[in-house]
Amino acid sequence: RTGAWSRLTPVRALKCTDIMLAASIAAALAALSVARPAVIGSEASRQALAHIHHTSSPHRRAALHAGLSLLSASLCFPPLAARAATITGDVGRKCTTASTPSATTVTCQGYGLAGGRVRSCAADEACLSTSAISNPSKFAPPWSPISAQEAADAARAWRSVAAAVAEEPGLRIVEQDDGGRYLRATGPSAVPTDGTDDVEFVLRDDGGVRLLYRSATRQSVFLYPLQQPVSNQQSHIDRLASIRRRLGWEEAGLPVDGPDLGRAMGDRYSVPTVTRWFGLELGGMRVPDEED
Repeated sequence: RTGAWSRLTPVRALKCTDIMLAASIAAALAALSVARPAVIGSEASRQALAHIHHTSSPHRRAALHAGLSLLSASLCFPPLAARAATITGDVGRKCTTASTPSATTVTCQGYGLAGGRVRSCAADEACLSTSAISNPSKFAPPWSPISAQEAADAARAWRSVAAAVAEEPGLRIVEQDDGGRYLRATGPSAVPTDGTDDVEFVLRDDGGVRLLYRSATRQSVFLYPLQQPVSNQQSHIDRLASIRRRLGWEEAGLPVDGPDLGRAMGDRYSVPTVTRWFGLELGGMRVPDEED
């Protein structure tokens, strides 16, 4: 017992200053390795250890040796990708993270149906979804057919949806369930350029034919020191608008903000002047100019 205790005494007797000194040297050597990686080699390590051995007390030597050992382990073994535990709190998204000195990329696979509906959007992902009710900036209204034939025949309407998605440039259908009227397509993302977008559609026929959808980028890129990911919403807006124009369907409810708002309101409600303010559609008939 006495021998075992005497061997533990140097570790037990370490002071906070010794531990802090070891951490400082390890940090300095790590910074030096980033600037000039060739400096941190076996010869440099042996010289550092020799200097510590001749100039430090036994306790301090133990702390510094421990610091250098940890540094060597961190340099020799690169970090593995870790699970992202605090990105959204939704473990169903299957998130992983990968970091570089300048950015962190969070990759999540949040596609798939939940209760027969597409999933919502996380606050930190580029995404549009008909299920994002609690997140107005990521909510998009369902689509419904204009033609009476498609409105009365869900199977015909679904064939039109599948054809419109298949014709969208850059998209490739990877899942299609005609029985459940669900499909998922993938395509390249705008940010990052080597990322992947998942675009999902599911047709519902309970109380009228309507199309639910979700478009999201798997990767969210956080640039240091920013705490928010690089914006990538517009690419989803443009792609979905292209599919809807090809399909020839309309959005349920009032049209969203945009350059086509006035024309859309005029075509649908015969209101030539309209503005949107805090979610309310305001407008009225123009008064014609008085004639002389």
